[in-house]
Parts: sequence; structure tokens; C-alpha cells
Amino acid sequence: MAEMSGPKDDLNARQLSIMVRMLSAQDPKTRDMAARALKGLDPEKVTALLRDPALSRDAIVYFTRHAGQRVDWIESLLNNPSLPDEERSVLLSSRDSLTPGGEPGEGDDDSLSLSQRIQAMTVGEKIKLAMKGDKEARNILVKDNNKQVYMAVLGNPGLKESEIEMLARNTGTNTEILRAICRNREWISNRNIMHSVVMNPKTPPEISIRFLPRLSKKDLDFITKSRSLPQALRTNAKRLLLSKAKGR
Repeated sequence: MAEMSGPKDDLNARQLSIMVRMLSAQDPKTRDMAARALKGLDPEKVTALLRDPALSRDAIVYFTRHAGQRVDWIESLLNNPSLPDEERSVLLSSRDSLTPGGEPGEGDDDSLSLSQRIQAMTVGEKIKLAMKGDKEARNILVKDNNKQVYMAVLGNPGLKESEIEMLARNTGTNTEILRAICRNREWISNRNIMHSVVMNPKTPPEISIRFLPRLSKKDLDFITKSRSLPQALRTNAKRLLLSKAKGR
């Protein structure tokens, strides 16, 4: 909490990232404090920080979803070297939907991007769209902060295994989604999906360890040397390699 104190003029990318992370805290008071702090920020100060590569991925995703009609925020994020490709496509779509003056075009909701329309939806409307929407809608809603929304995407009958593989590989994917992927026998039987899940640092080690026997010696050797993966996973991969060597 102390890291959030101090003059707002001294706000930096790290502190802004902490505020966004606090929105996911278990304590309701902490979430409320973070929401009020973010709401009270100087938009111009935020504009300057959004291009800082030190901004966390969660913060980048958050401000991508909340950029709305602020072309200055959109441009700053697009100039951030840490911006993920998925967020870039969302921002480019939002920017294209705005007039040069930064205001929505004249007319009805058709002038708004899908991302902007989703921002205005209720949780119930988002869930309905998550279960029936197309790939573009799924790509946006699977990153929503509400668990009911992003989990509803996994129940969409149009969801392709290629999308599941992308989610399994993406280090920004919510841990609950990774758990759900591993519980689905059809998805996890796909070797590419299984491989992506194991190699994702966000996957809980107690889950990824179960799939180690299905990996090649080359993959196991890679895991033992990867510092980005959990220590428990690396230890078990090494143990399995030694076991395979003794069994020759």
C-alpha cells in the first residue's frame, strides 16, 4: 500500500501497474481503493506512462480495454514496445473507428468498434456474447476481468482448437483458463495444446507435472534448463530424464 502513497505527480509505470494489480485483490477494500485511485489519476499523466515499457502486461491490457475514445491513450499504448500483438489489434481497431478529432463518427452504434461496444455491456450481455460470439468477440472477452465472462468463452461451440492452443501458449492467459483446458480431455489430448500448457510459466506446476511423461527427451531437457518455468516442474523433468537414462 505504501508504494501507492505520495504525490500523483511522482507516479511511475511501476506504481500504475501496482494499482491495476490491486484490482484483482481478494480484499474488497483493496479493490475499491485501487479503483478510486485509478479513477482519480490525471489522464494526461496516464498518457505519458502508457508508452513506458516498464508498464506491466496486466496494466497494458487494462488500459487497452479502458482507452475508449482517448486517441492519446491509444497512440501511447501503440508506441509501447511491450504491447502484445493481441492488444495492438484491439487498439488499431479502436483507432480506426474514431474520427481524426478523436470522437466517434456520426451515427449509431455501428460507428463503434466491437471492443468499445463490449465495454458498455453488462456482465450478462458479455456472458451471452462470449458463448455465441465470433472469434473477434472471443479474443476480447477471454481477457475480461470477470471470471464468469472469460470462462463462458470456453463454452462457445465455435471455439477452435487453434484458439485453445493460442490460449495455452500465451503467458497472459488467466490461470483458471489454463486449468480448464487441462480438465478437458479432448483438448489436452492434442499434443500441441498439451505441449503449450506445460511450457507456459503460468500453468500451476502440480498440473503441468502430470504431462511430463508425454514429452520427448529434448523437451524435458529444455525444461530442466528453463529459468522461466517453475522449479518444481524443472526438478520433476530432471528426475524423469534420469529415470529414462537408467532404463536404457
